[in-house]
Amino acid sequence: MDFLLDLAGISLGAGGVILLLLLFTKLTGGRYAARWRCWAWVLLGLRLALPFSPPLPVENTARPAPIVLSAPENAVLYRAAPTVQAQTGLQLPSASSPVPATDPPETESDRGVQTVPAAPEATQTAFSLTLGDVLLGVWLLGAVGVLVWNGAAHLRFCRYLRRWSAPAEDPQLLREYQWLGERLNLRRMPQLRTCAGLTVPMLAGVVRPVLLLPEDFPPGKARCYSLLHELTHYRRRDIWLKTLMVWVCALHWFNPAVWLMAQAVERDTELACDEGALKWLSCGERAAYGRAILQAAAAGKEL
Repeated sequence: MDFLLDLAGISLGAGGVILLLLLFTKLTGGRYAARWRCWAWVLLGLRLALPFSPPLPVENTARPAPIVLSAPENAVLYRAAPTVQAQTGLQLPSASSPVPATDPPETESDRGVQTVPAAPEATQTAFSLTLGDVLLGVWLLGAVGVLVWNGAAHLRFCRYLRRWSAPAEDPQLLREYQWLGERLNLRRMPQLRTCAGLTVPMLAGVVRPVLLLPEDFPPGKARCYSLLHELTHYRRRDIWLKTLMVWVCALHWFNPAVWLMAQAVERDTELACDEGALKWLSCGERAAYGRAILQAAAAGKEL
């Protein structure tokens, strides 16, 4: 029950901060750079990723707390009947009066037998189901459901990639890709692959990222800008933030503000990525980049 109270307190407090940030973004009209909002989401996500409060040092003070909140009663919802095992008393002969091995004495006084009182009845612990147990089970069911849903979707996508993707072999595409990596000062670059069935480029994978292009993506400025966009995602490590949001949504699936936060993270990472990509382009190229990204977004929605 204490774990659930800590989790609810953390989720409630962070939910208020999330709503304030969303309201502030709406009132300011996105005046501040999206990368700063992404940093705020990172800090909030890291706090929400720990479903408990760190222990604080106890201060020796006689001053009482101004507000004391009492935990709700952990009511017992179901209790099974206990199993009782009765034990009979045992009679042990005294050392001063030997007992014949064949004929038992008629009375205890004749034999000098000491009577040991009967042992108390042994009662097995009864099974009980409390309100805290039910709430913990419901929370675990929801958390595991979110993780299984996302994990299954990821495994299906990986299986699809193993079947339909192939390393890029076009020399012009590889030269263009290498040139963009050098321009972004990337020491390591994700593997470039083409995949049938894709309509937009995408970056996939956390441990070993892969940049995926549609199989029939035509060469030109649109392809160059799409590669720049995805490499900027890779440079910013946005996929780690999105993975963190999956874990946070699993822990706090009951909090609608957390799901609003996940949507805001998806939107702000794209905006921050565009802001980062535009820094590498001239003024004349920025309009063409915007058109290419809008076309890619429209194709992704149609898919």
